[in-house]
Amino acid sequence: MTGTLSVMKNYMRWLHTQWPAGTVERLPESGENGVTLLPGVCIVGDLTGIPLLKFSSDSGARALKAILAEENFRKSSDPDLLDVAIVGAGVSGIAAAIEASRAGISYRVFEATQAFSTVANFPKGKPIYTYPTGMVPDGGLQFNATVKEDLLAEMEHQRAQAAVEVVLARIERIERKGGELLLHHGEGQVTRAHRVIVGIGRSGNFRKLGCPGEALDKVYNRLYDPKEFAGRNVLVVGGGDSALETTIALATSGAKRLAELSQERVRPA
Repeated sequence: MTGTLSVMKNYMRWLHTQWPAGTVERLPESGENGVTLLPGVCIVGDLTGIPLLKFSSDSGARALKAILAEENFRKSSDPDLLDVAIVGAGVSGIAAAIEASRAGISYRVFEATQAFSTVANFPKGKPIYTYPTGMVPDGGLQFNATVKEDLLAEMEHQRAQAAVEVVLARIERIERKGGELLLHHGEGQVTRAHRVIVGIGRSGNFRKLGCPGEALDKVYNRLYDPKEFAGRNVLVVGGGDSALETTIALATSGAKRLAELSQERVRPA
């Protein structure tokens, strides 16, 4: 445990305070196992500042186990009051749900789009690097596949084995009322819970350029299938990991390169 925390802290320091951009990303404040200032609510996964699959899975499993270990945690006798509500069906949320299923407590997983949506939105055939290679995440969600489609199938198999179901609903807000937490969603619907684990990730919050034309149909914020751009002119904006992976995927799938475009412009009529 001590070694894992040390690696996480070092990675977070490099990722958010040592990068040349020089700005520190604003993230929710949390303590050990994702504990927040709102009693009964903890955060896991990307929101903790370390966007790696293994760490996300580990944080979800550990947060659920920490809840079970609390002295004042008791299983609910009220069928309408969940022991744990999990917001987000990504890697961290499903990892927490698997542990909840194993423990036999009442829980529900809420997801606004689809299970494992971040991975599902990766480009087709994207290589997956599950770092650190020697780390084995706590809990029942593990990773062996090295390509997007295989990884999705692997995770879905583990979710199905644990009988974890996902409720499609967007949680708008969470409030504490007395000794309960209220999750507000969809036309006045409210779900009551003793504890809440938030693992919503951050992949949907893409940055905009703020320039004319970025709302056109030909401008995308994700790359789904690189082969769709074979033989076409494509401009990739950005210089980070995602931009470089996108550029490589486009180039290997036949998108035109800058050198090819330059040759076309100087070619005689």
